[in-house]
Amino acid sequence: MEIYERHSNDSEIIIIGIKDQGALFADQLCQEIHKLSPLKCTQAQMSLNKVKPTSADVQSNIELSTLKNKSVLLVDDVANSGKTMFYALGGLMKATPKSIETVVLVERLHKRFPVEVTFVGMKLATTIKEHIEVKLNGQNDWTVELK
Repeated sequence: MEIYERHSNDSEIIIIGIKDQGALFADQLCQEIHKLSPLKCTQAQMSLNKVKPTSADVQSNIELSTLKNKSVLLVDDVANSGKTMFYALGGLMKATPKSIETVVLVERLHKRFPVEVTFVGMKLATTIKEHIEVKLNGQNDWTVELK
């Protein structure tokens, strides 16, 4: 597992899933890390207004102070335009973590925001008008639709 290889010198990583689908994916990711490695995986959730992200502060169920000098993975299902990930990353910067890496199931290659995805399940080249949607059908059963 690439995540464990990169963090084998860490005793803990903090995985923050962006609600809703990103949080479900983060939960499954944490379970897999527990199965495959001795790495402690602390899970949290983050929410923000995906349509108007500047209308309210980013909310999280973990104190930002606990992220100080920690390795953080920010998880979402899809990086469509990059906007959600961009604003979520901004909310984490105040915490001064050791590192922040991003994880998505599907990365759309036509993003409008400057977000680099560290760990990607699948990359899709799409047109500007196309949209990617990911659905969780059951434990470890995901469907990707291009609309």
